[in-house]
Order: sequence, then structure tokens, then C-alpha cells
Amino acid sequence: MSQARKPDRRSPGKAYMNALRQDHASLSRVLRLIDALADRLSRSPESVKPVLLDALRYLFQYHHAFHHPREDRLFARIRARRPALEETLGRIDHEHVSGEQEIAALVGDLENANTRQLAGKPGARLAARIGEYVQHARIHMRDEEVVFYARAEAALNEADWTAIVDDDGPQDPLLDPDSIANQYPALAEHLGLAAGYLSETADQEATVADFHRQLIALTDVYGSLLHDGLDLTRANVKRLLAVRGPFGLLRTVGDISTDNLRFAGHCVSRPSRWAINTGCTLVLAWARPYLPRQASDNSFDRS
Repeated sequence: MSQARKPDRRSPGKAYMNALRQDHASLSRVLRLIDALADRLSRSPESVKPVLLDALRYLFQYHHAFHHPREDRLFARIRARRPALEETLGRIDHEHVSGEQEIAALVGDLENANTRQLAGKPGARLAARIGEYVQHARIHMRDEEVVFYARAEAALNEADWTAIVDDDGPQDPLLDPDSIANQYPALAEHLGLAAGYLSETADQEATVADFHRQLIALTDVYGSLLHDGLDLTRANVKRLLAVRGPFGLLRTVGDISTDNLRFAGHCVSRPSRWAINTGCTLVLAWARPYLPRQASDNSFDRS
């Protein structure tokens, strides 16, 4: 079982939203992995199936079972405070239900498919369904963050958060090496998160964990940029195909240029931000064994 969520000293609203955003970060990471593995399912079913099955089970057993109910409580309170969002919230609720049904079907179909089936047309069709699920999940997640996550803290009051917050729900197993290794060993091994920390000293454990986190963060930075670039390319093509005249072409080219420049800025700023954060984190991690024990214990609280 996943560990209980650790208490957060921030206000209930900020802590709750931070936990939801952390869940989305894990979700985004696993969706990228699923997307890559689905493309290889019909070519390398023996090696891909165990990891892909663990990844889908993780989404089904944690995100659909625990993350979405937390969002549902949040959205119910927002609906009461912002009636104008009723239609959009209704769509989000429907997507939670339909998404859970689809991923349950995907897990069952992948479990029951043998290597011969996965290497043939049934495997290709299953891979296409998985790809569609990933695409819808990304759009769904972005809609939640843009429309609701950004407004929640301003829209809700202390009584709302008291009614929403749960203090003893399970933690995302992806945040705990032991949990992910025990529950989803193939996924943990593929992500490099198998629990090999126990043989290390406390200082070595912390340093390895810091380094691991920064490598994961770098993977997420470039994975996010890659998918943003693909989305931008598809959007640009659709806009060009919709042009019906010279004035429309000029306006479209201007819009495309603006979006492309913004994306180019992200390509520069996000890796730079990662490099600065990583440098600081690793310097502190490497210095930890040489600091006085009392100072080290106070300064590097890993709770």
C-alpha cells in the first residue's frame, strides 16, 4: 500500500493544491513513458508489455482511484462558488468517469493479450487506443490546471478547504522508491527507481536521491518540451490548412510566429532553470557529509 500523505505546514488550500500539482507532474511523466512504449508494443511485446502494464495499473490504481476523487471534491466546491463553470465542470466529471472505464478496459485487454496477438493487428489496435487515452488525458489535465487549479485558492474559503482536505489519503507511490518498487516493479526498474537505497549510508542515500531527482527533472524538462513542440507543430499545420485568403494567411503567419518565439523562449529558459537548480542542489548534497552533524540534520530535513 502507498504511504500516507505527510503533513504540510502550509495553509490547507496551498497544501492541497500542491499535492494535486505533484500528482499531475507524476501523471505527465508516466503519460510520456506510456506514449513511447505504446509505439513499440507491436514490435517488442515481450519487453514492453510488463512496463506498459505496470504504468497503466499505476494510473488506474492511484490516479483514478485517489487523485480524481480529490479533484471531484475540489470541483464540487468550486461549482457551488462559481455556477458559471457548471457546464465545464460537468464535462470534467464525465471525463473522469469515461477515463476510468477506458483505462480499466486497457489494463484488462493488455493483461489478456499474448505475445502473438500483440505482434499483430490486435496489438496495433490496442496501441492506438492507448495513444488516444494518453492524448485525451493530457488535454484533460491541462484544462484542469488552466481553468480550475489557477482559480481554486482565490475562489474557496477556509470552510471549503476544511471540507475538502483529507489528511490520511495515500501518497503517490511514484514519490516513494520502496512503494513503487513493491507495487509496480517493472515500471520502477524502467524509471530507475527500484529501491536500492537501503544498503547506502544516510548521507550516501540522500546524495543518490538528490542526483536521481535532478536526472528525473531533466527528463521531464525535455520530455515536456518535446510534446509541447509536437502540439505546436500540429496546431500550426491546422491553422495553415484553415487559411482561406491572403489576409487570413498574413494573420495566421503572425500568430504562428508569436507562438514559435514563445516556444523558443521556453526551450532556453526551462533547461537554464534546471541547470541552476541542479547546481545548487548537488553542491549542497556533496557538501552534506562534511558539515557538522547537528547542522546537517537541521539543514537537510528530508521529512
